[in-house]
Amino acid sequence: MNNYDRLAAQAERKLGPIRADLLGGLTGRVLEVGVGTGVNLPHYRNAAEVIGIDPSDVMRTTLTAKLEDPSFADRPPSVQVADARGEQLPFPDESFDAVVCTLVLCVVDDLDRTLTEIRRVLKPAGRLVFFEHVRNEGVVGVAQDLLTPLMRRALFGCRPNRRTLERMRALGFDVLISHYQLRPWPRPPANSPYFGGVATLRHRGEA
Repeated sequence: MNNYDRLAAQAERKLGPIRADLLGGLTGRVLEVGVGTGVNLPHYRNAAEVIGIDPSDVMRTTLTAKLEDPSFADRPPSVQVADARGEQLPFPDESFDAVVCTLVLCVVDDLDRTLTEIRRVLKPAGRLVFFEHVRNEGVVGVAQDLLTPLMRRALFGCRPNRRTLERMRALGFDVLISHYQLRPWPRPPANSPYFGGVATLRHRGEA
């Protein structure tokens, strides 16, 4: 287990069942944006193929080593790892049945560009499955705005004031939020609330 996995292990006791519920029913070809060290892979119970992208050499090297280990058998039948960013996905239009983002949309450099690319590569009936933290309301949200520059430096680019759900809707997604509205622990104190759910494509002509 590398340092990243070790630090995340306590939070995964609560997040693991959520990942399983969100991802277990996905079928066909799945793209995971920000695959990291592969914590989601055991939960793709029905996916035919998973392509995970990550711009971090360290994360990709760690995951590749895991995939080459015969003991890491709890994974989809086909897994590929690629060096890519969410803002520029190297895949054709309408090529995935689902795109998965878990705790990654807070760190991408350009959220709107990433969501636009996700929309492009999804099939018309495809789904964006997500678990993310977003900007809070009221005084907490203002505090998040003030803390964001510091947290970006301290937490690998994390932006606690991202209006992720709002941007999904503005960029052509219909968002169905599940009951996963929680405060996992341990977590940075400014990161809340968390939401999990599914977003589908709003087609042209729909309000």
